[in-house]
Amino acid sequence: MAYAQSVPTSGAVPTLAPVVVTGVVPGPALWKVSKGDHVMWVLGLTSPVPKNMQWQSADVESRIAASQALLKLPSLEIGVHTSFYRSSMMPSARELGQNPHQQSLRDVLAPEVYQHWLALKAKYLGDNHRVEYMRPILAGRELYEAALKRYGLVDDDGLEHVVYKAANHHGVASINTSYQLLLKDPGQAVRSLSDTSMNDQPCLGQVLDALDKGLAQTMARANAWATGDLATLRSILSQAQQDSCLSTLDGSQFAMVLGIGDIEGRVRKSWIDSAEHALDKDRQSFAVLPMHELLAPDGYLSALQADGYSVQAPDQ
Repeated sequence: MAYAQSVPTSGAVPTLAPVVVTGVVPGPALWKVSKGDHVMWVLGLTSPVPKNMQWQSADVESRIAASQALLKLPSLEIGVHTSFYRSSMMPSARELGQNPHQQSLRDVLAPEVYQHWLALKAKYLGDNHRVEYMRPILAGRELYEAALKRYGLVDDDGLEHVVYKAANHHGVASINTSYQLLLKDPGQAVRSLSDTSMNDQPCLGQVLDALDKGLAQTMARANAWATGDLATLRSILSQAQQDSCLSTLDGSQFAMVLGIGDIEGRVRKSWIDSAEHALDKDRQSFAVLPMHELLAPDGYLSALQADGYSVQAPDQ
């Protein structure tokens, strides 16, 4: 994906249309979190975005250059207490991605869901036999990515890389905000996944329903981010349902084996702790968050506000 450093001389921004926007776009404005004379600028990211857009990122890069720290996106990292275990005893990535006991999607999906899957698979994936033995959550991912390509969208971390690259270029420290979970017995945990259904049909069903509508909401969200249209983003994200793919991990038997409870809460607390440390320590910092967390009434910034920090949205 290409990113431009200046807007066209006309100053025109592509207008929203039934297709995704192209050309040079501004992206959304920044949120401001402050306490006293310390400030953190926060950029909301979303995915997917228009494949052929060029993000005018000069303002973001200048804010990063003037900062002492950059907070990375919240995430979950799973590690092990020791590296002294034999990887040869672990199932391969290919095995983990397949349904337990060599079952196919026909075996694990409800008949109506499977017929729905077959119709959309023929449209976007064609004659792909390999995907028929994937877990529903991974099969849905392959189908979704194929559809994005068809509609001129890209679901990658290119925007995130622009931010991190700017921090590295200006010598700004990048702070890992992830929640880190250490496994005492990685072999047992991973083997449990290879033998366990993840109850991930709702995730695949969510993808199938979105594709039935031609990814209309996804395309509108991508366009709104590209053009900095916060009103449209608020409207779209306020209607969004809980992500079935996240709840699949949170409530699955595998998560129980790992000892993971309230994944989202743990990840949230880790980011907020990092943000408050940066705000207390540095005169200026920069952070990235998923856009839905910035627009949700109970999102990450609401926790900072409850702890005494001032939060200002770009349209306030």
